[in-house]
Amino acid sequence: MKMKNKIIVVILILISIFICFNLYINSHKKVTNIDKYFKNSIVVEGNAVVNHVDIKINGTLSDTHFIYRYLKYSKELKGTVSIEDKKYYVTASSVTKDGVVQGILTKEKNELISDYEISFSKDLDEICIYKGNYIISGPAKSLDEAINIYKTIVDIPIN
Repeated sequence: MKMKNKIIVVILILISIFICFNLYINSHKKVTNIDKYFKNSIVVEGNAVVNHVDIKINGTLSDTHFIYRYLKYSKELKGTVSIEDKKYYVTASSVTKDGVVQGILTKEKNELISDYEISFSKDLDEICIYKGNYIISGPAKSLDEAINIYKTIVDIPIN
């Protein structure tokens, strides 16, 4: 019985150390507020410009849980993206080794089935929202600029 009590005490001490360490790490998070507006972003479908839309992004870019920081997934984007009058939530986001912020857009908060994928450049000045051969790039003024932003940020071959 005494050995069992010692094991329980050791486990409780380890849990309390873990909680204190986690609180300490989380209190030193760096948070960057993002409030961006991309006017007249180009919508590309196939290899043609289909439309122009306005994109509004509200959210925060912050450090993630310390385990993910150790694994080099150091930042997470949380917030909303409005494409014209449709509102999407950014979930499952991370920062790649190149500094590109990537995530998925969903209609419901904390949903894991994506409606679109989203990528930002390292300086958060370029955006690309895509799914299949449907691309929204901003700020772009022509088809070539939109495709170039897609290739630079996303780095996935276009269908």
